[in-house]
Amino acid sequence: MLDFNDEASGHEKTYTSFGQLPAHVDREKPPPRKAPFSTISNHAFVHTTELILPKDVYNAVWSSMRSRLEQPQYIQVIMPLSSLLEGDFFNAFIKTGSALMLSEGRPGVDDVYSVRDGVVTLELGKEKYERSGLTGKPIRSGARKHAKERFTVDLDLRQPSMLHGKKGFERVAWAFRNVLNASLTWLLLVDSSVSVGSLDQAMSLLAKHQPRIATCRFTETVHPHMYTPPLSTDEVASLASETDIEDYCNDLSEWLALVSLESPRILVGDDIDPYLSRYSLPQSDPERPQPSSTLVTLRWHGAMTANWITQLFLSLLHEYRNRTDEVNDWASLSATAFNRHAVENADGYNIMAWHSNHISWEFVGASQRA
Repeated sequence: MLDFNDEASGHEKTYTSFGQLPAHVDREKPPPRKAPFSTISNHAFVHTTELILPKDVYNAVWSSMRSRLEQPQYIQVIMPLSSLLEGDFFNAFIKTGSALMLSEGRPGVDDVYSVRDGVVTLELGKEKYERSGLTGKPIRSGARKHAKERFTVDLDLRQPSMLHGKKGFERVAWAFRNVLNASLTWLLLVDSSVSVGSLDQAMSLLAKHQPRIATCRFTETVHPHMYTPPLSTDEVASLASETDIEDYCNDLSEWLALVSLESPRILVGDDIDPYLSRYSLPQSDPERPQPSSTLVTLRWHGAMTANWITQLFLSLLHEYRNRTDEVNDWASLSATAFNRHAVENADGYNIMAWHSNHISWEFVGASQRA
């Protein structure tokens, strides 16, 4: 067998958790610190969201969900960092914390900027950092060879002292105008849970930069018949040891990834030579026949907020509990985040949900390269 050694895989981590879903959740104020909602809220910048459903669950819930679900939209705009501090846009979107923004660039290589909750985060090379006169801290390089020292600066523009005319604010404005003055492509999202500000309002305030609104691309895939592992809430409870539970969760996460990739290894009738692939379906009892089912994947690609994904998940739970009677019916929600950190980037998550329980995986560090 060929041995492929991927050093980057040594940096990858997965945090797995189990828990019960709340019997009732206020759709206007979901609990942001209670799992799995905390998992969703911890990932502010997401570019791909997937929902995997068995065909019978899809038939029962999707039509109603789709009628009340808004298509996620975002703005693409080219402008300098100093435009964040200008007039009405600064007051309506930065001061209120409703703007989520991410600039172009590669973390660990380029100067990269982001905005969340009114905090502007700058990742800078040593030269720009020293010239800017701003206060920050060094960041890890991931032990990459010949990597130059880099720094991160966090500027909380929601503080009362951050106003035009104030000394600290003018210092930031000077750095933005004279040192960090390159025009960059930005993605801008509006978190409607924080403010009443809208994308149309942002478009109007940024009109001189010629922004454009983009809608996330939506695709719907009905998979051929697939082998399906045991996916009931009783399955984990029946496992005897912590090692068995860990193995089951790892196998289940791998199977969900194969569904997402549309791998032929889990298709009914696949006859790949075992010399080329030794994958086998995870199941606690090897003597049981392999069950199969038809699955549907719903995918959104572009840029979306954690609040939109939370509403998608709540809508799923609501329809799920009202329209399906089988407690072992399941659904899988996954999200892939933008790369924002060179080391231990929060890459995304997967939430496996039943009527009253869930398993969550959070993935960290997969994008890091040594």
